[in-house]
Amino acid sequence: MVHSQVLQDVLRRVNKSFKNFFRHLKNHEKPGYPRFKSYTRYNSFTYPQTGFKIVGNKLKLSHIGNINIKIHRSLTGKIKTCTIKRDIDAWYACFSVETEDSLPEKTVIKSAVGIDVGINPLVALSNGEQKKPPKFLLQSEHKLAKEQRKLSRKQKGSHNRDKQRVIVAKVHRRIRQQRMDFHHKLSRELVAQYDFIAFEDLKIKNMLRNHHLAKSISDVSWNMLQSFTAYKAEWAGKVVTFVNPKNTSQECSSCGKIVKKILNIKIHNCPYCGLILDRHVNAAINILHRGMIKVGLGYTDLMPVRGLAQVPPMTQEAHEFSRG
Repeated sequence: MVHSQVLQDVLRRVNKSFKNFFRHLKNHEKPGYPRFKSYTRYNSFTYPQTGFKIVGNKLKLSHIGNINIKIHRSLTGKIKTCTIKRDIDAWYACFSVETEDSLPEKTVIKSAVGIDVGINPLVALSNGEQKKPPKFLLQSEHKLAKEQRKLSRKQKGSHNRDKQRVIVAKVHRRIRQQRMDFHHKLSRELVAQYDFIAFEDLKIKNMLRNHHLAKSISDVSWNMLQSFTAYKAEWAGKVVTFVNPKNTSQECSSCGKIVKKILNIKIHNCPYCGLILDRHVNAAINILHRGMIKVGLGYTDLMPVRGLAQVPPMTQEAHEFSRG
């Protein structure tokens, strides 16, 4: 027996899948037809309103019974839904809660930064700081490649292949958890340090169509960093804004001229004003400028501002002249 509301939620998921399918068709995209999910691929179910109750250190589920749980943090407010989720060999109960907490008032902006996200460096700040992808992620990815090679050598349908598939899935999980932990820490650091943060409004879905960069873009999870930073900033009363990414790397942050450069050119060298700067830092400064304009801030509103006051040293070179 399955609780009626759990079955209703299954139908809601099916309906959502078909709506997305037809929306992609309407937009002339290439949608995948919704697949049937067998029990091996259906990893969660939801009680959308009733049928669950927390009693002490037990979770009572209708038609299932009492389950021992470890509560990682206390739940405040009214519990609205309960989702039971399987992650390989672990089970989680995820609750959505309705609270009456109000957001804090916006803080006075005394520090601002523009952030250019990339592959290496992972982020470049408008004050010249850069952060590379953590080494432990690279080490885990090497382990993943090793375990995937082992999986490819196992005979299909064999018990050994099933065991190796679980090992590969656990490495994937470890990478996912490491990435989330890193982005939580980085976003917390950014929100603690700056009152105003500007990102590019990247269309990541479109960028993934570049098959040469798709894996690298997926690995660094720009969207995760941006969303973590945005919600943390909102709860801290700080501001995150997203700007048009067009030509942020090509535009000179000093004179505003367009200086074309391909992806493997790492230095911005402006022939018009002589500015020489790391291309990612140059882009981050442009992102900050655009963000300030978008929200109606000018230099006089922000000075002195950490992130503007600490723009990295800029090299100005004399222009070369030749006689005709």
